[in-house]
Amino acid sequence: MGDNETPPVQKQAPRWRAALLFFAAWTVVALVFAAISFAASLSENRPFGFGSALRLNAVLFYSWAVFSLLIFWFCRRFPIEFRPLKTRNLLVHLPFLVVCAIVHQFVHLTTLWFVMPSFQRQFPTLAACYRAYFGFGFYIDLIIATLLIIGAHAHLYYRRFRASQIEQAALRTELAQAQLRALKMQLHPHFLFNTLHSISSLVLEDPAKANSMIARLGDFLRLTLDHSEDQFVNLQEETEFLRCYLEIEQVRFGDRLQVEYAFDPETLSAEVPHLILQPVVENAVQHGIAPRAEPGRIRITGHRVDNSLQLEVTDSGTGLSNADSNGGRGLGLSNVRARLERLYAGDCRFEIRSAPGQGLSVVMRFPFRSKSSGGARLA
Repeated sequence: MGDNETPPVQKQAPRWRAALLFFAAWTVVALVFAAISFAASLSENRPFGFGSALRLNAVLFYSWAVFSLLIFWFCRRFPIEFRPLKTRNLLVHLPFLVVCAIVHQFVHLTTLWFVMPSFQRQFPTLAACYRAYFGFGFYIDLIIATLLIIGAHAHLYYRRFRASQIEQAALRTELAQAQLRALKMQLHPHFLFNTLHSISSLVLEDPAKANSMIARLGDFLRLTLDHSEDQFVNLQEETEFLRCYLEIEQVRFGDRLQVEYAFDPETLSAEVPHLILQPVVENAVQHGIAPRAEPGRIRITGHRVDNSLQLEVTDSGTGLSNADSNGGRGLGLSNVRARLERLYAGDCRFEIRSAPGQGLSVVMRFPFRSKSSGGARLA
């Protein structure tokens, strides 16, 4: 047997379990009604033993067990649906009910006449048995068949409802993952275009710096490709990406860019979304460092706050202008906010703090989860 083959016993086991449960359920029903019949005979002072009561109810309910399979098939074949109403399916249930009750009553009385000697003594022929019990039995069978049809449709509706829920959940998951991939992929060209533009401007002015940036860019792209399918990495791996990026920018800005890292040791193993810090730091470089001639500082910190991880990126730039105060600065921050909201379903915080002339801080907080080295791949 190959590695991908499933043993036949494993495939059939669920069917056997379902069959046993089906048989056990009808057996319990027969036992309950046999006990009720026996108790009723005692209260009425009629000589009716428990064995006779059990045979009588076993014939009744085991025959209905067989008929219930036919009823379930019929309900699946002609489902009653109200939106829109299937009139034909609804009307076909009426003759089916009558035929089912008639056939069951014939089967039931015939079986009883053969397995219970008391019936043969009381009724010498089957015809006499039919004349005595058929009318009342037919009425009871109509009620039982109706209840079985209602139960079958209820079960089918529940199965469709559960299947619909599972399908909708799967579609929502696929949509969310597709949106997350799209948001993540937007980060790569955004950063890549800016870096290539910087390299092109340095090729003639300072070839040594241009070569250094190309080498750092190669390192960054290698790390990115190694985790291209990872939605999460640990914070230590995330800072490796970040250091590669900032080394590229420090070649470009020289002494104008100073970087400070401050991570609590316990946070380095925490799970973070891949490339969640890079666009925030890129935003700080573009708007907090690049427009100014004097040296600037970017501070990146990570702390555990209760059961959450808080990451903060602060620059020493001019802060937000009035035009920027509503929506933040750039595509990168919008993507970061959107990714956090989708990944953590609202159980996160994304906050921009700023005052004119006092720089800008971006604070992210989301659940603290430990993660070993190596990212978790997207499904």
